[in-house]
This record gives sequence, C-alpha cells and structure tokens, in this order.
Amino acid sequence: MKEEAVEFSLSKKVFYNPAMTFCRSMSSLAVGATGKKLDLCDSFCATGIRGIRYAKENRNVESVTLIDIEKPAARLAGKNAKKAKIKHRVLEGNISRLAFDVAADFLEVDPFGSPAPYLYDAFRFFNPKKTAYLSATATDVAVLCGGKTKACMKNYHSRPLNNEFTHENGLRILVKKIAETAAEFNMGIRPLVSFSDRHYLKTILEVKRGAELAYESMMALGYVEFCPSCGFREAVKFPKGSCGCGGKTDYAGPLWLGELCEKDFVAEMEKLNGKRGYSHKREIYKLLGLLKNEIGMPPYYYSIHALSKRRGKGNVPKMEEIAEKLRKKNFRVSRTHFSPVSIKTDAPYEVILSV
Repeated sequence: MKEEAVEFSLSKKVFYNPAMTFCRSMSSLAVGATGKKLDLCDSFCATGIRGIRYAKENRNVESVTLIDIEKPAARLAGKNAKKAKIKHRVLEGNISRLAFDVAADFLEVDPFGSPAPYLYDAFRFFNPKKTAYLSATATDVAVLCGGKTKACMKNYHSRPLNNEFTHENGLRILVKKIAETAAEFNMGIRPLVSFSDRHYLKTILEVKRGAELAYESMMALGYVEFCPSCGFREAVKFPKGSCGCGGKTDYAGPLWLGELCEKDFVAEMEKLNGKRGYSHKREIYKLLGLLKNEIGMPPYYYSIHALSKRRGKGNVPKMEEIAEKLRKKNFRVSRTHFSPVSIKTDAPYEVILSV
C-alpha cells in the first residue's frame, strides 16, 4: 500500500482508513508548521502510517514513538516504521499506563470515537514539558453535534445544540473539554488549526504550562445562545433563556469562544502545502483559505437557506450578493468551511435579515 510518498504494509487484523488520508496530510503540515524539534508520539498508531508520515515529511521530527494496545498493530507498525527508515520505538500497551513512561513534545490522540476518556492520560505525556502540542480527533460527531445530548453531557460535560450551525458547536465543545483538562494540569491552550471534515472533528493545539495561562483559557469559555423561533444567536457568558422576539432560547455549552485557528500558523501550513505533492493539495489550499477568513469572526455562522426560510423567501439569494451588500455596510463577511451554503459575518442579525 502507498499513501502519498510512503509505502507500507496492511493486515486484515489492523485497522486502516484511507478516507483519513486528507486528515493525516493536514496534520503533517501542522507538525511542520510548528517549526520546533519534536519527539512525537502516535498513541493509537494501528498501521503506524500517521506517525511514519509525520517523520518522513517533516525534518523537525527527531523521533517517533508508536503505541497500540493490540499486539498485531504494534508488530505491523514496527515493521512499517523500519521499512520507512525512521528513528522510532514501538510500545504495546494502553496509553493510560504508558503515559507515565513516555514524554512527548507532540502527541497524537486519534482513537475510535471520542478522545475525551484519554485526555487526562494525554496531558501526562507532557509532564516534563513547558510547551507541547496536542492533536486530537473526534469521530463521535453525532454526540458532539447534538444527536445524542445525554452522551455529550456525560462525555464532554457540555450541552450540544442540533441546529444549522451544529458542527461549529461540536468543535468548540471538543476544544473546551481540552481546555478544562489542560487547566487541571496547570496548562493553557492555544488552538493552532481546527476544522470539521467528513465524519470527524479535528483540533491541533499548543499547550503551555502556567497558572495564568490556564486561567486565561478558562475565561475563554462560555455559551452560544440560539432562538429557534426567529433564528437570533449570540455568544454569552451565561444563557438568558429568552429572546427579544418573545421566544424561548436554547443554548450550546459551555464551549470555547476563542479562536479556533492561528493566522500565522495556517499561513505556514499553506507554504508547506505548496512544497509538497499531496494528492489533496487543492482541497487543502481551499480549506486553509477558508480557515484564515474565519479568524476574528463570531463563534457561529448563518445558513443562507435557513435565513431565507425564516424570511419566507421562495428563492434563495446568492451568497456573493448578500456578502457584497454587507461589505458595503462595512461589515466583515466570509464563507465558512463548516457549510457550503453558509456565511460568517460580524453584522448584527437584524442587518443580515434586512439584506
């Protein structure tokens, strides 16, 4: 089997998902964009392809530790890493135990389902570090995006909201959970690149030790309140429960209200993407461009279809026409990667509706 420029072996006993090639490419760009020398750990390695690609594609990766609880996976990952000629070690076992024996500058947590049960273990990998990087993937999208409210409150200690901007709610709940866990280890977080794609949510963050940094991260938490009656939404520290239209509001949270991406970091990923011959090169460029445009925008977006329905419009207006009218009123507008039929804008809701 070959993924991008890396050849590796597969096994019927070891999981491999070719649909995650795009995610692995995005993450590898992020590894390179850190610009720091990294001892990297892939804690759910399976075939080992993710950690192997990180090392082969980025000169700043000095060593890779590959971990898997299944013996066939650990054996196969070792075989693939040896074939790739990277500096590595393979450990068979549960990360809950190995977290006390391994130190990492960059930790990959990509389990089947929710990363929430492994976050405490993840931060133990950073015990001797002042600064490190955490890359977390969540494939329990139905839970985070409002399909299973009880499970979300149990796993993430937040209420989800199944509405027209549900994927951003879910991603922000994931980041919030990481911020809370980091704070208990006296660390603050800075999301570098975060996105929603296909069946998963992904965030890569810088974590730094310091009581003040941990406090600042906690102060970036809040709620997004939403009125199902009129569609009004806003970011708040605490939900009010009622809307100016007279309707009763719902809410998602607590969740992360800060930025999901860092502009200079995303720009560095763009530069690296230009130097690599990835099969998803165009798709990556498009996503990174959208992510940059979303920076500085409110923590939610607007579906043009949902707005038109609320306004009783038979025909849905073109997004570019709406965007141009809002820009003429001196408001920022951008498309969003969360939805192809939605926009982000700092314009007041009444202005958006009138346009």
